[in-house]
Amino acid sequence: MVKRNEYQYICKDTSPVDVEIQLLAYNHQDFIAQAMESVLMQQTQYSYKLIISDDCSTDSTRDIVLNYYNQYPDKIALYLWEKNVGAGKSSLEMIKRCTGKYITHLEGDDYWTDPLKLEKQIGFLETHSEFIGTAHNVRCVDKDGNLLHRDFGMYPICEEHIYGKEQVKRFELAGHVASLLYRNIWKSQKKKQIEGFYQYAGNGDTKLNAFLGLSGDVFYFRDVMLDHRRIFEGISWTAKTNNKNILWLVYSYHLGTKKYMEECFNQRIDTADLFYAYFEKSFRKVLCEFNRENIIVYGKFVLKKMAEVFRNESL
Repeated sequence: MVKRNEYQYICKDTSPVDVEIQLLAYNHQDFIAQAMESVLMQQTQYSYKLIISDDCSTDSTRDIVLNYYNQYPDKIALYLWEKNVGAGKSSLEMIKRCTGKYITHLEGDDYWTDPLKLEKQIGFLETHSEFIGTAHNVRCVDKDGNLLHRDFGMYPICEEHIYGKEQVKRFELAGHVASLLYRNIWKSQKKKQIEGFYQYAGNGDTKLNAFLGLSGDVFYFRDVMLDHRRIFEGISWTAKTNNKNILWLVYSYHLGTKKYMEECFNQRIDTADLFYAYFEKSFRKVLCEFNRENIIVYGKFVLKKMAEVFRNESL
């Protein structure tokens, strides 16, 4: 056990592994066991370590993960934070210490559904050196695991394809973050690129997808190997944004990702088309539902456009 200023790191077996599964947990007492079991059920020839970061949960999540650690000390390592630091800092600490050949991610309320997930994804990368990572289809389910017959405009079922720089520049995703399994390219990155990942504003999923797409190609499997929970209550992202107009928020996240790509990877990104796409969406929102929230969001896009026009006229 390593005692640091902000957390305890507990790891009995420090042997190198093929893949590190980085699991973020915070107040997931109702779901965390299923998430861990979905990893432990993996049938694979490749060695793995499930690394769980508990961000000072206030429910029984920590007791549950400690119980699993005591049962599987050769398979599990723990970061136990003394206070809540947020997903960004928690993830950064795991990334800094990551030594696995491959990395994959999971959140405490999602779970894998295919016992051959690791075998398929790692096996592909072992025989296809031209790819940086892999992704796959996911299902959206409710808190009880019942299928939700919609993808919420984020994770449509897709055929096999390749994701790369061109898709990054269109702010497309390679896949849900918990579907990604990729080579540990963090080890070769500069400090600016690693810490900038968490310092620049923007959605972490979008930045990780961009980070991978700028580093190489990602192969997308058609297989469905993950259930992603959409929980419409409590503190989840879904609960906070359900039935809300988040167009300006999402657009702002894209701008943060753009800044990260430009300043850390020297990739020039043109966001003109992105702006007009969100501008149009916000206008349609007002037409479909004329309310205060939609008017405010649309107004933000109008003001941004006006500022751009005045700036060009003054040149």
